[in-house]
Amino acid sequence: MRRFSLLGAVLLVLGVVYVTAWRTQPGASQSAALSGAPQAVAVTSVTRSCPPPAPGTGAAHIAMIAMPSQAAAPKTGAGAAAPGSAALSAVPAAPAAATQPAGTKPSGTAKPSGTAKPTGTANPTASRQAAGAQSGTATRPSASARPTAKATPAAQPVTVSTPGALTTLTAPAATGFGGTAVAATGQMAEGFEAEQVNSSGMGVVSCTHPGSDMWFTGTGAEAGATQIRLYLMNTGDLPAGANVTILTDTGLQPGLNTGITIAPHEFVTENIAPLVHGSLALALHVQTTSGQVAASVWEGSGASGAWLPQAAAPSTSLVIPGLTVASSAAKLFVAVPGAADARLKVVAFTAQGNFPQFGSTPVDAPAGATSFFALSSLGASPAGLAISSTEPVVVGVLVPGTGIGSFTTAAGPVTEQGVVAGNPAARGLTVGLVLTAPAAAARANISVVGSGAAGATGAGGEQAVTVQAGHTVAVSVPRPQGSRLPFAIVITPAAGSGPLYAARVVTTGTGGLSAPLASLLPVPSALTTITLPPAENSYTAVLP
Repeated sequence: MRRFSLLGAVLLVLGVVYVTAWRTQPGASQSAALSGAPQAVAVTSVTRSCPPPAPGTGAAHIAMIAMPSQAAAPKTGAGAAAPGSAALSAVPAAPAAATQPAGTKPSGTAKPSGTAKPTGTANPTASRQAAGAQSGTATRPSASARPTAKATPAAQPVTVSTPGALTTLTAPAATGFGGTAVAATGQMAEGFEAEQVNSSGMGVVSCTHPGSDMWFTGTGAEAGATQIRLYLMNTGDLPAGANVTILTDTGLQPGLNTGITIAPHEFVTENIAPLVHGSLALALHVQTTSGQVAASVWEGSGASGAWLPQAAAPSTSLVIPGLTVASSAAKLFVAVPGAADARLKVVAFTAQGNFPQFGSTPVDAPAGATSFFALSSLGASPAGLAISSTEPVVVGVLVPGTGIGSFTTAAGPVTEQGVVAGNPAARGLTVGLVLTAPAAAARANISVVGSGAAGATGAGGEQAVTVQAGHTVAVSVPRPQGSRLPFAIVITPAAGSGPLYAARVVTTGTGGLSAPLASLLPVPSALTTITLPPAENSYTAVLP
């Protein structure tokens, strides 16, 4: 009887606790628990990493913009987001990146000139000299190297606090080859986008989120990329470790067969070109074993080259936007990371409709390698590609243009809004968008935002665009009236619109968007809110 009495007492206490908790919980929590509906919350923090400047381009410049949902009229009251700010900090090369002559093996490791005292030490077997990286020659420092150069004060961070307006500034690099860490909070984190831009304000590469698994696809060393540089940046407070897998048209390459350690708040550079001599196609897979890193890849010859956009993860269904009207000689790169060959179907969505590539017969891509295919049937029409595969693949496209050309890759559809920060207003350049709607008709509004504190009031040029299902359209985007300063582009899909894939293109010379290509950037989504999964109350009890 005593045992049953004890059990009854325990159940009674649990019942009292349950009733009390249910009656005292906030009303909003009760409603959310009962409805089980997901909740949307404002983005309050964003971290990005911008790579060092490309070889021969001088100091890096960063264009950034935050596009809160109500940038012109910030919310007030208890539910208002803090104004916030975006802080840019210099990220120096690892201590092993000494100022030694290119092509020589240093006897010691010098601290980079102009950088703060490093907080960690990069793996000496993986680090590269900044001078060697910029000249295309990689050297490995001695494992027992000691500092031989005295560090000078670090570059001071730069802070921006103007949501709704485009800001372009020189990166606060501690050296000429430094990277940049960007940390945005409050309203400056809502709808945030940052890009490295050239002297005209044209975005050349998006500043990426730190991650643990990243892919890049591009052309090989034999096909024009005599220099291939991989930048790994660690903006965290703890050391990060990374492994890099190289797949070319001849299969897996063993060049980087050891892990790479990146010290906190530093970056390292790997010169990939000597490891892939004779290659015609290339894919790099960066995976971290600890921490997170931001990875960037530049390909070219001398000072002429292009950045590779970060590719979508391996998948059996992918969409590549951004093939311009001058892309009839574009190349498709396909990496198959698995152990089975992939059979591919490629459909081009153009202004006239969709057309299968390579005829009616699927093409084969070998496992464990990167293949390339010439896209010769696009004609003088903008296009997007839809790839379906029997095995997960990573894909990218090289579009002919200035120098080596420009790269685009598989991307996700624009959700909520898509933002491109760096768009030039210089004479002789045409800025536009290539929009693809592979599944259903898509509708969107396109607007521009000017530079400076008055950027929001300088917004204009709004236009509504409709893309029929299975089609691609190219749209010119004029600069804000009365301004020759760089500007930002905002794409806002309409309610009920089908999936819309977008890429920003810049052409040079006469002919509008039919002129030679100068720059191409897939358009990322710049979110102001994120959706949290529904949370429900639960009670767990353990009986004796």
